Amino acid sequence: MSVAEAADRPAHRGRAAALWIGFLLVIAAGIGLAWIGAGSLRPVVTESGLQFRTVKAGKGEPIGRADAALMDYVLTADDGTVIDSSESHQGPQPFTMDQVFPGFAEAMTRMSEGGEYRFTMPQKLAFGAGPPPPGFPKDSKLTFDVRVRKIVRGGAAMMQQMQAQQGQGQQGQPQQ
Repeated sequence: MSVAEAADRPAHRGRAAALWIGFLLVIAAGIGLAWIGAGSLRPVVTESGLQFRTVKAGKGEPIGRADAALMDYVLTADDGTVIDSSESHQGPQPFTMDQVFPGFAEAMTRMSEGGEYRFTMPQKLAFGAGPPPPGFPKDSKLTFDVRVRKIVRGGAAMMQQMQAQQGQGQQGQPQQ
């Protein structure tokens, strides 16, 4: 077939349409895969309003009510201001569910040893209906970045006993 004959030949519109449909399918598949992959970036939102995201999954069973956990944490306000951190307390801090905000305790039930987590809670999950204590911005959500270093199974009872002993020791000391 000569060049002149090819120029006079009718175009095959079916091939062009099939090519465009193929391109659109490839693009749609890419968008779908990106949406699925972004799922790990979207937090799980609980009925209470807690927004919880696993940054790095831990190993083993999640923290239980009777357990104690040694954690690194950073607490920030909506504007990014650091309100508190384990670093300001000279390193990882031990926590039990009965010592923390209700929203923090709810988040602890989803954490495992070695994991890293980010969760955000409205102030009502921290302070109830009351006003925030000094140092907490009014109406700001509280965002925690947490790394669980160690979980001590049954450690909550041990921590309560230690705190009771420390309280007794302080009562017996003379006041200055």
